[in-house]
Amino acid sequence: MQALLYEAPHSIEGISQDNAHAKQLFLEAANLGYKFSQFRLGCAFEYGSLGCPIDPRQSIAWYSKAAVQDEHQSELALSGWYLTGSEGVLQQSDTEAYLWARKAAQAGLAKAEYAMGYFNEVGIGAPANIEDAKRWYWRSASQNFPKARERLEDLRRGGAKMQKTRMSRSKMNKHTEGECVVM
Repeated sequence: MQALLYEAPHSIEGISQDNAHAKQLFLEAANLGYKFSQFRLGCAFEYGSLGCPIDPRQSIAWYSKAAVQDEHQSELALSGWYLTGSEGVLQQSDTEAYLWARKAAQAGLAKAEYAMGYFNEVGIGAPANIEDAKRWYWRSASQNFPKARERLEDLRRGGAKMQKTRMSRSKMNKHTEGECVVM
């Protein structure tokens, strides 16, 4: 996709980084229903990349458009939005966070499988169940997801149960331009 070339911070022969042009190309493709561009715009409005303002309403809208087309990273991103909520935009819901993460995990997204392990371990959206948590961690680890491997090793050594913590989007670290991080 051409937009990715203009988004890249590296100069490719004849193409230099141009976030405004990349954003325009992503918007055109997203408005035509291209789910991967919708996902990128969800990221851009979540993290303020591509010259977009941080705008939870637009981020959630773009992720939602992509998620209904089975774009699994967008499903996991929606899980993150439901986990934290967004005042005046989206009510926090552990159940919705769990369901969106499960949808992405069932499709084989390693990071979503890890999230399901965590949700099952600490009881987000479902009663805590360490055996279910281990199964999800194993699925994620089998795809070489480092955090899942580390958590399984910690559990094997008798490590402490993870504690349920509430994240606040305002306290999350800032991410570099163009980087899309799904919680």
